[in-house]
Amino acid sequence: MDRKFIDISIILDNDTVCEPPDLKPEIKYIDHHQSAAELCTFLPGLTKDKFPEGEAWAVETVSLCTHSGTHLDAPYHFHSTTNQGERSKRIDEIPLEWCFQPGVKLDFRHFPDGYVVTATDVKAELTRIQHTLKPLVIVLVNTRA
Repeated sequence: MDRKFIDISIILDNDTVCEPPDLKPEIKYIDHHQSAAELCTFLPGLTKDKFPEGEAWAVETVSLCTHSGTHLDAPYHFHSTTNQGERSKRIDEIPLEWCFQPGVKLDFRHFPDGYVVTATDVKAELTRIQHTLKPLVIVLVNTRA
């Protein structure tokens, strides 16, 4: 089967818009000079002057919610169990092949911000685009948000 990959990702940085805003990602940047003193604490006898131009390594510490930016909602996001009591998969348990499947886009941009899409809305959109959902089809939801 021929496949076409479409990159829908967005840049993840300290300005990434997130809903709700208090879950936005945070990236702490530690430059080459800032890290030198800390690195010296790991290796007794090492001093900053031993590094070329006093530079050690740069480090980025990333803190984010699995709901940040372009993302995949794992089944666990919605409920702790699925399939009549089976434990729901967490984000780190999602099989990679789930992410390489045919996709369908549902366009809900005509609804106002804050509108909660209903099952009837989904059925109407699937009818409008003449699509029948099948297992493993990736559903992409386009909103105005």
